[in-house]
Amino acid sequence: MTRWLPIILVAIVIFTAPPAAYFVAPVNSAAAPQKFVVEKGDGMREIAAALEKDDLIKSPAAFVVYSVASGSAGKLKAGTYELSKAMNVFRIVDSLHAGPKEDISILVREGETLAEIEAKLVKAGIVKAKTLSRYPGKSLEGFLFPDTYRFFPNSPVDSVVKRFFTNFYNQAVPALKDSKRDFYETLIIASILEKEVPFHDDRKLVAGLLYKRLKIGMALQVDAAPETYDHPGLPKKPIANPGLDAIRAAANPQASEYLYYLSDPKTYKTIFSKDFDEHVQNKFKYLR
Repeated sequence: MTRWLPIILVAIVIFTAPPAAYFVAPVNSAAAPQKFVVEKGDGMREIAAALEKDDLIKSPAAFVVYSVASGSAGKLKAGTYELSKAMNVFRIVDSLHAGPKEDISILVREGETLAEIEAKLVKAGIVKAKTLSRYPGKSLEGFLFPDTYRFFPNSPVDSVVKRFFTNFYNQAVPALKDSKRDFYETLIIASILEKEVPFHDDRKLVAGLLYKRLKIGMALQVDAAPETYDHPGLPKKPIANPGLDAIRAAANPQASEYLYYLSDPKTYKTIFSKDFDEHVQNKFKYLR
């Protein structure tokens, strides 16, 4: 204990003196969490330099002094952390000493709805109920791109949404840019295709068929979106979260002479018809 006494006394002076207290204070009290990685073999001074580079601390020296004074020096653990500029030096050192939280893997499947995805995240303890469905601004429906994600327990909702948006931007947006139509309209059509049609070539034909119905003012009459039987035009928002295949089909529709379709309950192939009479015959043939 005697050999630590000078360091402890110095630390007390540094951290309680008003001018010096600035160096252990948060960099930005309103900042959101960000990822920070401690590589295996990184020493205390290397970690301090990396924290300063990422603008998470103001003073590497203050970080080092507190690490030594608190007994954390040499015990900072490798791993991936969610740190924030709103954390002071004490909290950051304590977090790195405690070690990274275990993250949770979440699989978002093609065609799952916002409510279904939110229920998964709530059950896993990642977010609180209704935080995604009531997120400010435009509905998140359609933007939660299907993929495998890893989140920490009790994650800030902004951090979770940012993760989804980043993946959507990187994977879905390039495909949506191929569309000659409105971005959001294409996303809505893609969500319908995801719920209604399982095969890519069929999806392209159905996309062309739906765009044709919109053009002539015909109701879409989509089973997956019942309101489209009573109200002309598209649903007000996507009906689910489409994957890349459905998005590509919506962005690159195939023109045809068809105006009606149904799904074969045995093969799931889409059966197309040119007119209503042919459609009635196909319904009798495949759905009886």
